[in-house]
Amino acid sequence: MFLDEAKINIKAGNGGSGSASFFLLKDRVKKIACGGNGGKGGDVIIEATQNLSTLYCFKDKVHYKAQDGQRGSSNKKAGRSGEDLYIKVPAGTIVKNQKGETLFDLDDAGAKILIARGGRGGRGNASFVSQRLKFPSFAEKGEETEEIWLNLELRLIADVALAGFPNAGKSTLISMISKAKPKIADYPFTTLSPNLGVVYYENESFVVADVPGLIKGAHLGAGLGDKFLRHIMRTIIIVLVLDCRQLIEDKKSLSETFKELRDELMQYNQSLYEKKYIIAINKIDLISDKKIINKAKKELLKLTDAEIIPVSAQTGENINDFIKILSGKVKFEKSILAKEKELQEQSGNIRVYTLNEDTPKEENIKIITRGNEYFVENKYLERIVAMTDLENREALDYLKNKLKKMGIGDKLKKMGIKEGSTVIIGKLVFELVD
Repeated sequence: MFLDEAKINIKAGNGGSGSASFFLLKDRVKKIACGGNGGKGGDVIIEATQNLSTLYCFKDKVHYKAQDGQRGSSNKKAGRSGEDLYIKVPAGTIVKNQKGETLFDLDDAGAKILIARGGRGGRGNASFVSQRLKFPSFAEKGEETEEIWLNLELRLIADVALAGFPNAGKSTLISMISKAKPKIADYPFTTLSPNLGVVYYENESFVVADVPGLIKGAHLGAGLGDKFLRHIMRTIIIVLVLDCRQLIEDKKSLSETFKELRDELMQYNQSLYEKKYIIAINKIDLISDKKIINKAKKELLKLTDAEIIPVSAQTGENINDFIKILSGKVKFEKSILAKEKELQEQSGNIRVYTLNEDTPKEENIKIITRGNEYFVENKYLERIVAMTDLENREALDYLKNKLKKMGIGDKLKKMGIKEGSTVIIGKLVFELVD
């Protein structure tokens, strides 16, 4: 089953909580804080692979969660970190957020995204020992991570795409030039999902995609619309397949059909419109008078300087010439792309994406006012509060001193919050005073 869209829910592992424990000396009077740190939660990593060609594996499984970090223990033993979760997707997958904004484009096999970082492990009480605080009786809680919804969209990776209106003979053509076995019948919209075929010529090979037929208004979603068009975004060359049967049945010129196809591509995406293309006039076996085909070809040459090849996917006429021309063009374009990729690799452009760490910068602090209450939004501060045991008085005092040392109160005053106002950071509610 071919599936090119999926929605998944991911969650990195929570961090393990630190331990608050003591080691009693022989006299059982003196004690030493020895609580260990909690382990880090597992990351969620999305990796592109050539071993998948569809998003069908996400049809029944939607939720993905990495392993939590383990709690710290006595004698300063740190908790074990959670295992990372790898989610495999087909090469050519685009990762989008819920707003539909593109986050990453995994167009190469092996490309990886660290899409969700595991929660930090909480510090054990041994980490808080200082001259001022010799016997801390508190530990940090492990950082809890949030769920994220992602939209996955697959765009086929093929060298050549066969594009044309329904029933133009694209499926028959791909079955003739490759070993692909698409469903073929004499009615529109036989192809409801893309078919891929590998074409061999001499010592070269390339991948051809036969995708659902276009209709007028496809760029607006008519028919299979953009569900088809996005699959030819990655191709090197487009073959516009024209059905010459319309010359004798519909009395419609191939020039009109050509302009309609080009217009649909332009309306959908300018870069798609600018891709290299050739024209295949298909089903020439149905017209005995070759003058009709030659006339149509001359009319097309007035509109384009692209290569035009009359073929019959049914009888195989001119198919070898078609493959030879197509192979040459693909080889040439691939050589250019290979040089560009080599330059990228030499410049150290490695396709591994990671997430940026949040930093406690003043410009990252956002204030939201609701009545007489001021809500502070800053991931770094929210993380500190969330990892504090607010029910432990000693831990609460430690947090208060830390915020004071960071000068958070002064920053909030500079941002217009008056003394005596109620300030809320995560689950922490306090009154801003001198």
